[in-house]
Amino acid sequence: MKRLVLSFASWFIGSFVLFYALLMLSSCSACIDQDQLVRLECIPGAKQVCDHHGNVHESLNPDNAPNLPGQCAYGFRTCTTSGWGVCEGAVGPSEEICDGVDNDCISGIDNTFPEEHQLCGFVENVDYGVGICTPGVMKCDSGYLYCDGHVGPTDETCDGIDNNCNGSVDEGIANATAVVCYEGPDGTMAVGECRAGVRYCTDGGFDGPCDGQTLPAPERCDDLDNDCDGEVDEGFDTRGVDLVFVLDISGSFRDEIESMIQGIAPLLDDPITSTFRFGLVVVGARGGDDLRPPYYLARMVSDFVPADEFLAVIEAGRMIDSAGQEPTIDTMYWSMNTYPFSWRPDAQKVIITMTDEEAQTMNTDPMSCLEVGEISNTLGFELFVFALEQHHNTFINCVRGERDRLYSPTSNSETVFLQIKQIFEDLCLGN
Repeated sequence: MKRLVLSFASWFIGSFVLFYALLMLSSCSACIDQDQLVRLECIPGAKQVCDHHGNVHESLNPDNAPNLPGQCAYGFRTCTTSGWGVCEGAVGPSEEICDGVDNDCISGIDNTFPEEHQLCGFVENVDYGVGICTPGVMKCDSGYLYCDGHVGPTDETCDGIDNNCNGSVDEGIANATAVVCYEGPDGTMAVGECRAGVRYCTDGGFDGPCDGQTLPAPERCDDLDNDCDGEVDEGFDTRGVDLVFVLDISGSFRDEIESMIQGIAPLLDDPITSTFRFGLVVVGARGGDDLRPPYYLARMVSDFVPADEFLAVIEAGRMIDSAGQEPTIDTMYWSMNTYPFSWRPDAQKVIITMTDEEAQTMNTDPMSCLEVGEISNTLGFELFVFALEQHHNTFINCVRGERDRLYSPTSNSETVFLQIKQIFEDLCLGN
């Protein structure tokens, strides 16, 4: 009996436990099903947060989903009439690359590339920070490291900058590099005498003076196109000039003769005298075959010769023995009318007399400056007289022509040069 009671009790307890367990199980199952219905309810247009694996994070608010590290990001799935859609927009971790992004969402931005942001591009024996030279900085882009911003040395150019980074600016090119320049009117460069020049590198540019250029100038009687208009000596008298020098070779006039020689010498090589011929008569001469009675003091040294031979003619005249009297009036007259100079009929006929004495005549039949002036005008001569200023009044009637002039002799060769040059240029001009 006792065993029977014990078996019943055991059955009863076991049955109660089983019943309770079934009851609890039935209650939990009902709770899960209800919860699932709430959480998984799909209302068209509703959104749920999801990740790159497709997992749904129902505890996260779709309108305020938190940010993930690096490039990683949550996505969303949207309810449609067909049910929940796929997860869109989620970004997961990837292998770290050099792109300025934390690709693996763990290690930080490009921290697997320690070279980034380091200075780079250094070249041996270049002092960076001098001139244009500057180092670069390592940067990541599209998966690659590169040196950004590096500037190295280059060949020096005319720019006011130290291109080769040696501490000097434009060295070696200031006088070695130049550009062609011309500041004359259009259409005149390389015409006539006009020529281009060059500008050298100055202060970092080619803005300095145009060295060596030849610009149009007033036309001269020199067989050249000075004004660069394509014409030569337009407006000038190109008939040629036959010119006789009447020189006082007395000892008192020696210094002035020397200055005359030095002053005229450069002009004999000047194109201005290309149409000139020169003859020489000396006064104050002693002896010789070409004498004029009664004083025998004038001598024709040379008939007309070209300009390049005239200095030798003057040297020959200086060697003639001299006396103390200078019959300049007679000599000018004889030069125009008696001496056998081969005057060209169409040439300009000119006599230049140089003396430190007053106008003198020593002819048996004394002559006057007035007679010389009259025959000069009649025969078409032009007279230029260099005499001491106190003697100008004695020559005034000799130089009566429209273009005749009086000058004062000097021992300054530069002054003589300018005076003679002006006479020659005026002859070319027909003035």
